[in-house]
Order: sequence, then structure tokens, then C-alpha cells
Amino acid sequence: MLYADHDCEIDLKTEQIFFLPIQTRWMKFLNFYKSIFLASIKNPRAHRYLRNRSAIIYERRHHLRNHTRIIHPFSIFSYWWDFIMVLNLVASFLFIPYNAAFDMLRASTESWTIMKNWSLFIDCIDIIINFSTGYFDDTQRIVCLNWKLMTKRYIFYGTFFADFLGSFPTDLLFIFNWNESIVTRELLSMIHVFRIFSLHTYISHVAETYNVPRRLFSIFTLSPLLVICLHWLACITWIIPVAVMSEYSGQSDNELRSSWTVDNDHLWSSDNQKKYWTCLMRSIAILTRSGFLSKEPNAVEDQLVAILIQIFSCILLCYIIGHTMQLFKSDNSSKLKYQTLIRQVKKNMSHEQLSKYLQKRYLTYYEFRYQGYYFNETEILNTISSQMKMEIAMHSCRKLVENATFFNNLSVSLLTRIVTLLKSEIFLTNDVIIKANEPGDCMYFIATGTVAVYTDSGKEICHLVDGSHFGEIALVMPNEKRVATVIAIETCELYKLGRNDFIRTIHPYPMFWERIKKIAMERHEKTMILNAS
Repeated sequence: MLYADHDCEIDLKTEQIFFLPIQTRWMKFLNFYKSIFLASIKNPRAHRYLRNRSAIIYERRHHLRNHTRIIHPFSIFSYWWDFIMVLNLVASFLFIPYNAAFDMLRASTESWTIMKNWSLFIDCIDIIINFSTGYFDDTQRIVCLNWKLMTKRYIFYGTFFADFLGSFPTDLLFIFNWNESIVTRELLSMIHVFRIFSLHTYISHVAETYNVPRRLFSIFTLSPLLVICLHWLACITWIIPVAVMSEYSGQSDNELRSSWTVDNDHLWSSDNQKKYWTCLMRSIAILTRSGFLSKEPNAVEDQLVAILIQIFSCILLCYIIGHTMQLFKSDNSSKLKYQTLIRQVKKNMSHEQLSKYLQKRYLTYYEFRYQGYYFNETEILNTISSQMKMEIAMHSCRKLVENATFFNNLSVSLLTRIVTLLKSEIFLTNDVIIKANEPGDCMYFIATGTVAVYTDSGKEICHLVDGSHFGEIALVMPNEKRVATVIAIETCELYKLGRNDFIRTIHPYPMFWERIKKIAMERHEKTMILNAS
């Protein structure tokens, strides 16, 4: 395969496609404000789900036309908001329970109250943003920007109720008895734990942004959540006995000696770090059922804490086992086949002593072709009927053929026959797809990707993107050489229509043949004029 470096000569910035180049400062500011909410090529998740530049541009056009008040899930704003929420939630999950349990005096200060409620205020803004942000529908493989569907999904299938409870500023309930209800106020602030579900979502988004391998995805997302859960268990181990003691503070010492916190007199005089580590070790001992406890949970509140930790232990164990089994069951079949194929490819490359550049292109092809999962497409298609094969082909390629001018108004039967002749081909970045002054015997339809078109003299004419086609003159002019060179700018999937197959198919329809030939001749004349200029 020929390939050549593509040095783009067309000065087209993505923003200029949507906004006028001549603008006032105020217009520039408004356009910048709008652009941060549109799908962006700078968001790695956009490439992961939309796959190429032209699809992202289509999303931007569709967004601007119909949903200007909606935030695109693959926008720059969403990209940075995921990071902001991860930092905000991790910080609040660490400091809110710690200050509530071990540093109540500091938790009652004005500075800490402002910081805590500012964090909750950001959480409330996040709820509003979630109502205004679209989502990617995995079933239909499209981005949904419909406000009613977004709202329904967030409320009934999302984390709305958990987010609402976890973001509620509970300090508002104690404005009139602030100092009298310190323990109750701080205990109630622990309702923030419900935000753990949205934290998992945002961490998953960050993992997708950095393209974390699937085998490490669970570790990347679950490890911080497990650390946070252990942190909360340590804080709960201390704050619940303290809350019970404050409720029954009028009782005699003998009635309170059953709690493990009261029994450890030296612990009350220790600093907060000592208390925290003692509670952490105790909660881990109960969680793992190791039995290394300084004092058995005899008090009611201690038993309640132990029950909560044991329930969490069972849920965690079931989740880990279930998740591991599901991961092996869903992924191992096709993924292991893909990994085996890649190992064979690498051995073959080593045997052929290919250069690193060729090895990289070799692997890029397989990554794009199979997307990490190997499947034998030929074997799969051989198991279905010819009718289903035609339906699949029509679903995948009908729009590509209909977009071609000389295929307009074809009968459904003829269109179906032409579509079934198409053969998929993948071209890597800088591959020369066709070359000027060489004989041609086929045309191409672009399913995904972008190509650059050059004249015979080497001048870049334009870019062609998803849904475009080129090389059609070769179908009707067998002795004519290619008049342009076409190079892949990015990895492209094209569908090839051969001249011999096309002639055999169109031969019984002389009227269509003459019309197609006429249109192709007109295009050829225009191209020759452009080359001459």
C-alpha cells in the first residue's frame, strides 16, 4: 500500500464552520461561550464514541440547529466538569465525615461551614447541569439531546434522588439552634454519603477520557471508592457512639462504660489522628472478620456499627465476585480471541523484521478493524439467509449509495443489487487510496473518516468526509486514467464498487446506464478544467 504524509493546505478551522470569521469582541465572547458546550475534538470521549472528525462536526451542526440550550456530553465543558466534580466529591467525602466525627469543634467554625456548604452548592449546580446535559444512547449509538428524554433518564434511571439527598445543605435545619445541636448537625451531614453513586459515574468518565484499558478499568474506578468507604466506616465507628453518648449525657458513668470508646480512657485524651487510626483498624477488623478487636461490641450503638460494617462486607464481597464473573463471562470470549490474534500478528511482524513504523501501522489497522474484539464476520454472515444479508447491507450502505448524484431515483431492486456489490476496505492515515494518471477500475464511498483530494499538479482541492464518494468516472470510462490523487487524512473505512460488477448489474437497465454515463462525463469535464487552471 502506498502512503504519503498529508500536509493540509486548506485553512479551515472547526470554529469557522459554525461562526462567521469577522466578529466583534462581544460576538467572539458569545461564540466562545457557545462553543464550550458543543461536541469538541478536544474531548477524548468524543473520539471514542463518535469515532471521527466529520461525525463530531455533524454533532455540532445538529446541536446548534436544534438544541442550543443543551450541554453536549462530549463538549469541553463536560470534559472539565467531570474533573471538577471528581475533585470536589473526593475532597468532600474525605473531609466532611472526618470533621464531623473527630473534629466537631473545628466543624462548627465559620470557615469550615462556608467550605462545606460551598462544596454542597457545587453539588446542587451539578444536579442542574445533569438535567441540561445530553447522553449517549448505547442501544441506538446516537447522542440524545432531547430535554424530556434526558430528564426522564436522570430521574427514573439515573442518580437524581441519591444526588438530591447527598447535596442537601443540612445545616439549614439548625440555623436557630446552631450550638445546641452540634452532634446532631454533624451526624446529619453524613447524608452526603449518597453522592457515592455519582462519584463512581464521574470517575468512570475520567477513566474513559484517559482510555484506561478495560482490564484496569475496574481497578481504576473501584479503588478510590473502596478507600473512601473505609474512611467513612472509620468515621462512623466513632461518631455513632459519640452521638449516643451526647443523647444520654445525663446518665451515670456506670451506664456508659459498656461502649468501647468510653472504656478506652486514653483514647479520649489522644489527638484526632490517633482516634482516626484506631477506628480505622477496628472497622477493618470487623469488615474482614479477623477478630482483632480491643473490645467486643457490647453496647447497642457498637453492635449497630458492627452490623452496618458486616452488611457492607457482604455487599462488597458479592459485588466483587459478581463483577469478576461478569467481566470474565462477557469479555473473555471475543477479547481473548482478539488478544490471540494480536500476539500472532506481533510474532509475524517480528519474523518479517518490520520497522517500528510499519508495526505501528499494522497494529493500528487491527485496532480500528476489530475495536479490541475479534469476530469472524464471514462465518457469522454465512449462518444467515441471503435476505438478511441484503437487509444488513442496505442498513449499512444504502445512504452512501443514495447520496451519489448519479444513483438518484434508482429503483429499490436495482439499488439493493448495487449495495450488495460493495466491499469494505480500511485505509490508514496517509495511505494513497487512488493516484492521478493511473488506470481506475472502481469508485469509493466513505463510511467513516476524512480524505484529501489533490489535482494532478499536486494542489489540494478539498476534503471529503462521511457520506461522500469519489472515483465514479472509472465506472463508465474504462480507458480513462485517474484525474486526482486521494489520500486518507485519518483512518478511514471505505466501501469499494468495482467497474465489472457494476456493469453486469446495470446492463439490463440501458436508460439508467446512459444517465449515469452522462453525469460522469460532465464531472470529468469539470475536473479537467480545474486541473488546467
